[in-house]
Amino acid sequence: MNWGKIRKKVLEGKPIVLIDDRREFEADLIYPAEIASPEVVNFMLSMKGLLCLTMDMEEALKRGFFPLPSKEGETNFLVPVDYKETFTGITAEERALTARKIAEGLGVEAFRYPGHLYLLGGIGLKGRRGHTESSLELMEILGFKRYALIVEILDEKGDSHNREYALKLAEEHDLPVLTTDDVWKEFVRRKRLVRIYASARLPTRYGDFRIIAFDNELDFKEHVAIVKEPYGEVPLVRVHSKCLTGDTLASLKCDCGSQLANALRMIAQEGGILLYMDQEGRGIGLKEKIKAYELQDKGYDTVEANKALGRGEDERTYEVAFQMLRALGVSKVRLITNNPRKAKALEEFGIEVVEIVPAPGEVTEHNKPYLKVKAEKLGHKLPFEV
Repeated sequence: MNWGKIRKKVLEGKPIVLIDDRREFEADLIYPAEIASPEVVNFMLSMKGLLCLTMDMEEALKRGFFPLPSKEGETNFLVPVDYKETFTGITAEERALTARKIAEGLGVEAFRYPGHLYLLGGIGLKGRRGHTESSLELMEILGFKRYALIVEILDEKGDSHNREYALKLAEEHDLPVLTTDDVWKEFVRRKRLVRIYASARLPTRYGDFRIIAFDNELDFKEHVAIVKEPYGEVPLVRVHSKCLTGDTLASLKCDCGSQLANALRMIAQEGGILLYMDQEGRGIGLKEKIKAYELQDKGYDTVEANKALGRGEDERTYEVAFQMLRALGVSKVRLITNNPRKAKALEEFGIEVVEIVPAPGEVTEHNKPYLKVKAEKLGHKLPFEV
């Protein structure tokens, strides 16, 4: 992503089209409040949505702006305001001035309320990955203060969920286009949200390791690293998702336990890192995984069972794995995996996958259907015949 080029377009008066492909399938225009001009505000108002200014909720409350009643989990609306030195406050020029004055850091005493510029309080991308939070992080990425003007793009019928209309608008007006996922990935790359907390000896049947715990401000789960030193500049790495049934209870329905054991043996021999991720059931959790097992007993395969529960075929993410590797000083890996998606996900965050090392697992009469689905529906490259 060329952030310098995007900043240049913004400075030329071009708002950013920010598309949320994951949550709402909605497109908004975003622009730095600190450089809001009447021309930009007028263009944003032509989108027919509600023009708002986003700011960090904590900062807003500290400066005396107060929230309007809202349900938990919904966007935090604060009292709409006008700068005191405006006339009615509704014109594009006056709303641009109000936006700039808020970005200057003035308190609520400098404004009239209720006014014509709605305020939205962001709670940070770790708490919510909506347009409000993404707009604030985007401002910081581009080198502006954390205040943004934001408006929904409505099509001819007044629909805010027309992605193609938003892309056509961007093309016609030469506007930069980003997704909330683009902002999220850059946020994860830039911020240090996972740090080493403790490290201790871990003698095992496979060899002597160190086990490392982390302070994790990204997803707040307790992931650990099992490390055999020295591991060099390009260590052997396994990113292993927790599987209570396979890893702990020796279930034969999957190959997780045997993959874990074989990875630890490989790492014990030549050094490396095993990241043990709290992502049970490909990210759906233990209860849901057991519910999926119940459906598999009735004839569903693993992918069909997940979908029947309204879940994705694989909901795991690898932001925390990237941050853990960075906390360990690792930027290049030889990755033990049969899953090409895993390698691609790490590379998207900047980890260089120098080599993919096949992850051997045990084939049993019980796990053959599971392994076939892995290969045929999930694209895993199994190093053996099923």
